[in-house]
Amino acid sequence: MPRRAKKIIGQTDTDIKTKYCTNPELSDQFVSDLMNVTGLEIDDEGYVVDAEDDPIAPTYISIKGKPLRYVKNGILHSKDITFDPYNSLAVLEGMFNQYLEENHPEVLSAQICAAKEGQIPKSDTYGYITILYGNGASIKTDNHWKDTTKYLEAFMRLESMTDPIIHETMRPYDIYEDKFFKENPNGVYGK
Repeated sequence: MPRRAKKIIGQTDTDIKTKYCTNPELSDQFVSDLMNVTGLEIDDEGYVVDAEDDPIAPTYISIKGKPLRYVKNGILHSKDITFDPYNSLAVLEGMFNQYLEENHPEVLSAQICAAKEGQIPKSDTYGYITILYGNGASIKTDNHWKDTTKYLEAFMRLESMTDPIIHETMRPYDIYEDKFFKENPNGVYGK
């Protein structure tokens, strides 16, 4: 009896977001804004790369030795980290720290602070980031809800973007987050 070929069902265009993604369109816009600010790119296979110095053999951006992959462009491999920076603080914080190390070694620290005086900032507490330089100078972002949004503005401030550009870029996130956190006062995603 001849063997029957097994039918393999595969998905070639995956769109995986973290379980905390409450707004996929805004998440995709965040990726676009982050790529524009940092100068990084997404290659044909979905990997986040720095092709500025060598477009033929770009540097792959990785967190803890695992490459970041924007999985709209392919199938996620077991050694990849899903690149969904709007919904993954660990990914964006890792990218930010690498960025500081490579481009701004004069920065001593970047700290998330709560807008309300005396409040200890927890995850996604309304507040800002303060960036402290070795010479005592500092940069402070505007107040935002999500920590990832705070980091996007911090990237923009470090790139010396003007206030009108920053405010225009941040507006859709602030509008969405204000509404989301008023409807979910505990900041619990997915409920």
